[in-house]
Amino acid sequence: MMKSFLYLLPLLGAFVLADETCQCPLVKCPADDAVKLCNCLNSRETMCKNHCPDYVPTYRPCPISPTNIPTPTPTSIPTATSTATQKPSCVCANKACPMIWPLSCYCANDIKKACYDKCGGPEPAYATCPSLPTLLTLGTPTTPTPTPTKPTTPNPTATHAICGGGRANYRPCSDGYTCIKEPGSTGCGPECDGLGICVREKMCGGFAAFGCEVEGQVCVDDPRDACDPKTGGADCGGLCVFEGYVHDDDDDE
Repeated sequence: MMKSFLYLLPLLGAFVLADETCQCPLVKCPADDAVKLCNCLNSRETMCKNHCPDYVPTYRPCPISPTNIPTPTPTSIPTATSTATQKPSCVCANKACPMIWPLSCYCANDIKKACYDKCGGPEPAYATCPSLPTLLTLGTPTTPTPTPTKPTTPNPTATHAICGGGRANYRPCSDGYTCIKEPGSTGCGPECDGLGICVREKMCGGFAAFGCEVEGQVCVDDPRDACDPKTGGADCGGLCVFEGYVHDDDDDE
C-alpha cells in the first residue's frame, strides 16, 4: 500500500502544478540609471516569456546611452631645470604688445628677455619670428604753407540784446541794463512800442570824460535826456554801445 502511494505522488504534483498560474521570475533592476533600468525591464520580459510560454511580453523603447567621453587626465608640466636661480621677490614688468603680426612676436620675445635679464630663472623659449618687411618711403616735394596775414576765423560781432516792443510781447532788459533806441535808427524806438537795445545803465562822457569799460564799445549820447551835444550841450552824459551800432552821422561823446 505504501509503495503504491509513493508512485502516485508525482502524478498528484503534476496535477497541482498544472492548475497553478505560471509566475515570472523576480528581477531587481537598478533605479539610478534610466538606460540600465529600461534594458533590465526588457530583459525581464524576455526571461518571463522563456519561463512562461503563454506570457505576452511588453517591451519599452529605451533611450540611447550617451557616448562615454573619457575625462582627460591632467598631466603635470615638467619644470625646466636650469643652473640659473630666480631672484626672490622679483616681479617682471607687465607690458602690452601691438596686435599686429609680426611685431607682436618680436615684442613678446623682448618681454621674455627683459624678464629673464631682470629676474633670472630658467631661460625662456623664444618664438621664431619672421623678418620684418622693409618700409619704402618715397620723397615728395614739400611746399611751405604760407602764413596767413589775417585770421582765417572771423571774430564774432558783439551785439546788444533786443528789448521793447508792444505790450503783448514786451521784452525787458536784465538787471543793471536799460532799453534805449538804437543809435541812428529811423524809428521812434521803445517810446512808441518799437524795438530797442539793452545797454548798461552807466554814464560815460561828460566833463569827466568817463570811458567805456567793455572793449569795443564807444560812448554815444543818451537819447533819454534833453542834453544834446549837437545843440550846444557841453556836459552831456552818454551810454556805451558797441561800435557796430554807431553810424557815421552819430557823434561820439
